[in-house]
Amino acid sequence: MIDQILVNIQTLVSEGKKCLVVFDLDSTLFDVSPRIERILLDFAALPENQARFPEQVAQFKDIRTHHTDWGITNALQRAGLDGHHPEFQEAVALFWRHNFFSNEYLKYDLPNEGAIDYVHAVANAGGDVAYLTGRDVFRMGPGTLEEIKQWNLPLNDKAELILKPEKSMDDAEFKTDWFLAAQKKGYQKIYFFDNEPVILHLMGKKCPDVESIFFESTHSGKAEPPPDLPRIINFVLNQKGS
Repeated sequence: MIDQILVNIQTLVSEGKKCLVVFDLDSTLFDVSPRIERILLDFAALPENQARFPEQVAQFKDIRTHHTDWGITNALQRAGLDGHHPEFQEAVALFWRHNFFSNEYLKYDLPNEGAIDYVHAVANAGGDVAYLTGRDVFRMGPGTLEEIKQWNLPLNDKAELILKPEKSMDDAEFKTDWFLAAQKKGYQKIYFFDNEPVILHLMGKKCPDVESIFFESTHSGKAEPPPDLPRIINFVLNQKGS
């Protein structure tokens, strides 16, 4: 399926038409679980946390995150931290939230399989690229730019980064409003990859002409993915049935 998108782009471009492919970042292009794991390990490394929560911190030696984790709950539970210590839970959640939504830890993200090559393939086929993310400019803008450079993703007059101007903005509304504006720019076809069902449901209502693809990694659990959307688990090309 993702191979066919490249063919479609080449066909449209050969006819003098414009095509846009839009990628979410967190849990779509990038696996954020290494970021989460590093934040948890740094929490455990702080002397004040070792003094305050000695029993809990001792169990951090078993902390491992999975790409299917949403937030920190599953990783803590796997390490035997079952949530029965409210003061600890509050402290680790506050530390995670402050650092996950920051510039400093984005360097620990890893691209999902095939993601970097696929973005370049889209650009090489002649498609425009956009990275449309719920990250906001103030807390995560510089770190996101560094991350894009770190992984040599295209960023130029045909590949742009779009971040939320304010962190309080709703992700789904922000993204669909951006697409409504993008649809007025003369694109013959727009594709959109995202892992969050809430966003994809709103896209279906407000931007039905955009072809959305569900990236099956992890999500908030606030909705089930639209059953009619194509699904992928990586961006590897030339797979049977892709």
